[in-house]
Amino acid sequence: MTATASWQSLAQLLRYGTLGLLTNVAGYTLYLGITYLGMGPKPAMTILYCVGTCISFVGNKRWVFASDARMLSATLRYVAAYAVGYVINFSVLSVFVDRLNFPHAYVQAASVAIVAIFLFASFKLFVFPRSDAISGNAG
Repeated sequence: MTATASWQSLAQLLRYGTLGLLTNVAGYTLYLGITYLGMGPKPAMTILYCVGTCISFVGNKRWVFASDARMLSATLRYVAAYAVGYVINFSVLSVFVDRLNFPHAYVQAASVAIVAIFLFASFKLFVFPRSDAISGNAG
């Protein structure tokens, strides 16, 4: 990896972290509110996961990875990556909340971090793979 590619990767990671922080703080706050009002942890996570997926697509495609990938192919790869992320999130909740009786609020907070790491690698290598050749400017 060249020095330029390393800096681009670092810039992508920082933009991804910024976008992720904003969307995940909002989503986690809504998650806590919805579960406080009586919805179960897994249905609440499912609804908010779908909403977050849709909201973050444009930000990741245009701002984080500055991708020129075709919309349909990028969308299909993005949905596939998020589907795997969903399975990871659901599985973590199932094991640690349902089987091991950990508090769901803490488990979901940890799961957000685990899934975020998986998704960054997926977006960089699979969803928006040509992004290293493109500048960090959205356009």
